[in-house]
Amino acid sequence: MSTETERFSSRKAALDWLKSRGHKVSQGKFYKDCKAGFPFVQKDGSVSKYQVMVYAEKLDGQTAPDLTALDAQEFDRRKAAADAEMAEIKAARMRREQDKDWLHADTAWAAVAALVGNLRDAVRHHLYQGRREAVEICGGDQDRAAELFEFIDGTIDGAFNEVAGKEIDITFEEE
Repeated sequence: MSTETERFSSRKAALDWLKSRGHKVSQGKFYKDCKAGFPFVQKDGSVSKYQVMVYAEKLDGQTAPDLTALDAQEFDRRKAAADAEMAEIKAARMRREQDKDWLHADTAWAAVAALVGNLRDAVRHHLYQGRREAVEICGGDQDRAAELFEFIDGTIDGAFNEVAGKEIDITFEEE
C-alpha cells in the first residue's frame, strides 16, 4: 500500500474529505483537534486516513477521539518522531551554547578592519595637528632628523593611545 493511499496530503484535504462524507465539523475545530494530536499531522503536513476515519466515527458520537483505537505501531511511530524532534531541539541548543563564545571569522575581520580604519584616521589627524611643530623641530636641518623621528614616533603613539581608548561599536546585519 503506498503512502498516497494511506494519507491525506494535508489537513485541508482531510477536512474536505470529512465534509464530503457529510460530517459537520468546522475548520477551526478540526485544526484544533489536529494540534491537540488527533488526527496526528506529520512533519510534511500529511494526515493518516485511518486516523481521520476514526475521528469521523467519533464525530458522529460527538465524543473525544479514543486514542486506544490506534494500533501500537502508530503510537510507536509518534513516540519515535517526538523523541527525534526533542533530540534535534537539544542538539540545536547545545550548538548555540557552544557557539556563543566563538567569534565568527566575518565578525572578527570586520572588527579588525574597523580598528585599522580608526587607527589610520587617528594617525593622520595627529600628524596633521602636529605639522607646524614638526617643521619647527627640524628647521630643515638634516642633522636634526633624529629629533623629527622622535616627534613623529610620539605623534603615532598618541594616535595609538587614542584608538586604544575608544570603544568600537560595530553592527552586523544577519544573513
